[in-house]
Amino acid sequence: MIRLRHARLLVGACLGLLAASGLRAVTELDVPIFSGGFGTAFFEESARQFEALRPGVKVNLYGDPRIWDKVRVRVLSGVYPDATTAPLYWPNLIRAGKLVDLTPYLDGPNWEGNARWRDTFVPGALTSWRINGRDYGLPLMNSAWVLYYNRGLFRAHGWSPPRTWEEFFQLADKMRKAGVAPLSLPGVYMRYGDSIINAAYYSQVGPEGWREFTTYAAGSRGNAAYYRAAEVARRITHECMVAGWEGMTHTAAQLAFLEGRSAMNIAGTWMVHEMAGRFPPGFELGTVNLPVFPDGAGEPTATQSGNEYYFVFDHGDPARERLTVDFLRFLTSRERAAEAVRAIDSPVAVLGVPLDRFSPGMREAAAIIAGARDTYNAPMTMLVPPAYAQTLIDARQQLFTGQLTAKEFGDKLEAAAAADRDRTAHPESVTSRHAVATCVLLAVLAALVLWLGWRWRRGRKEAVAEGGYFAPLRGTLALGFVGPALALFGALVVLPGITSLAWAFTNWDGIGPRRWAGLFNFKVLLLESDAFWAALGNNLFLMLVPALVVVPLSLLFAGLLHRGVWGAKTFRALFLFPNLLGGIAATLLWMSAYDPHNGIVNAGLVALGNVLDVDWLKNFATHAWLAPGHLYGALIPIYIWMACGFNLILYLAAMEGIDPQLYEAAEMDGAPAWRQFFAITLPMIWEVLVISAVFIVIGGLNAFELVWLLTSQEPGTSSHTLSTLMVTTMFQDFQVGRATAIAVVMFVFVLIGSLAVMRGLKREAVES
Repeated sequence: MIRLRHARLLVGACLGLLAASGLRAVTELDVPIFSGGFGTAFFEESARQFEALRPGVKVNLYGDPRIWDKVRVRVLSGVYPDATTAPLYWPNLIRAGKLVDLTPYLDGPNWEGNARWRDTFVPGALTSWRINGRDYGLPLMNSAWVLYYNRGLFRAHGWSPPRTWEEFFQLADKMRKAGVAPLSLPGVYMRYGDSIINAAYYSQVGPEGWREFTTYAAGSRGNAAYYRAAEVARRITHECMVAGWEGMTHTAAQLAFLEGRSAMNIAGTWMVHEMAGRFPPGFELGTVNLPVFPDGAGEPTATQSGNEYYFVFDHGDPARERLTVDFLRFLTSRERAAEAVRAIDSPVAVLGVPLDRFSPGMREAAAIIAGARDTYNAPMTMLVPPAYAQTLIDARQQLFTGQLTAKEFGDKLEAAAAADRDRTAHPESVTSRHAVATCVLLAVLAALVLWLGWRWRRGRKEAVAEGGYFAPLRGTLALGFVGPALALFGALVVLPGITSLAWAFTNWDGIGPRRWAGLFNFKVLLLESDAFWAALGNNLFLMLVPALVVVPLSLLFAGLLHRGVWGAKTFRALFLFPNLLGGIAATLLWMSAYDPHNGIVNAGLVALGNVLDVDWLKNFATHAWLAPGHLYGALIPIYIWMACGFNLILYLAAMEGIDPQLYEAAEMDGAPAWRQFFAITLPMIWEVLVISAVFIVIGGLNAFELVWLLTSQEPGTSSHTLSTLMVTTMFQDFQVGRATAIAVVMFVFVLIGSLAVMRGLKREAVES
């Protein structure tokens, strides 16, 4: 009792000391940011400085290049951060009242208290997210799309940077004659090419025409000015690009420029910071604004902005809201803006930062932005209507690869914008484009279900006749055996599955209220969606084609190892190694291997061609494996590399369970090894082959990682699988009901496909 009393006194004394010391509860702000071009170091340092100024406050600021995937999941689950730059479907969030109107704060004082906060930003910086007279987005960086050029290379050849598109093509012709590729751009995702079309279009139509373009007004894409802008991009991608550009990421394209394989590169001003440490010694970076049309209505000095904006979520807590805005006020203060220039070497949206703070390589870009008399922002990804967004990805790819003319490109986008407007006006309408395919698919599924039912009934009757079924357990005994497992399975699998099934019959963006839609989502997928049918075809390809190579190879290698080939243990480890890496690591490894210029695949094929003196192998020097037209062919070696080891171990384990006496008897009868394989090995491991086939069916129908990563999370319609289409529909289009409908369809396909394979390949068990 005495010890207990002393302990209580000690605890009380400690609590009293803590109270006397003035310690307060810590308020933690959650601020995830996109860290692609600028990293997070400067922003984290700003958070630490703010914490020092505001005792009792912790700013949990963090980020990565794919932060939006994580934030989107949180938003759909209703767990919002305090502020973020991650691209989300902001219009829906604004309509749902989830974002803070920053107008009153911007009309108040800045951090220093010597000016109105909104007056401290460069002109036009706040207009992108001014909706109905209210401000929702807040910029810090002031990036712009520019044309970089190799100043030393230009000086050596006597070239001058182009100011107009006519000068650009004349210069490109001189470069080709000198044996230099004019330009490098990423082709794995071709959205960088949009900057060319946007610049050429704005130059012709000016601010008013650009406003109509960004609001998807009727006729804003099906006109002569847009055709002319698209033709500029088409000519550039056909006449001016470095070899193999279709298989390059943006970093590979920038490296091609820095390493001298191209004379120019189009990128945002974040490129200087992003490629820090990769500039070759003595490289002189030159920068000019994107070219213009002299006869256009646009301001020649105007810059095409690529800013990121901070948005503040409304948690219903005014004190927390004020604290979050206070942190953003500190982040956009003149002192922090000047430090951002020093640390990140990028222009900022805050007035009053002198140009001498920039590095020599960035000063030209900063001067271009500072001297711009107008700014136009590219349409934000999160503002693009879903159907139009997918059409843009597809049409852009077709334009840049010569499958569409400039006029066809513009007309296709005009039709997509009209379709989105019509969908908004008539949200329950469905255009039937795939009625025949839908009927065939449903008929095949119905036939498989009937056949599976017939096989099950026949098998059950035969088993009962042979006494193959056990007598049923008593209810209480059965509940004791399977009850706990069934309860856990029901809570973690069945209930979420039922919830998802219910969502599939609703229209829901994950933010507002759910509305009952019946079979609408399924009708859109089956009857209207081109992407769904293309994805289904790609899944069937990945289910069948790699299996035709994987299964025979795995059987061959397993058979050799089972026979005791020299170095069997080493070969087992080598074959299993890809499975130890994991899907994402293996995919990134292959992405590097498939690089057109520095990848080991092209280098190996060219080296082999040189040794064998075979010209067609030498032509792989800059082959773009990851271009959309080559992607699925490039997936086959990856599937073989990743799947052979797993299936080999599966088959080998089954082979090692076969009685060796069977092989001894066959050898005594004079049976050769190949005959023993087909007469003994294959029948004895047949059940394992069936399991392997089921895995292949499931893997083919659920294929995601490879396609998602190799297309840099932006697959076109021709590249989608059902899984990538589901993720895109849910986390980019915010159409949760339709995404869950895709999940339901996938479940049906996997279930029926797996059962069909198991029943179709079933045969009498062979006992050793």
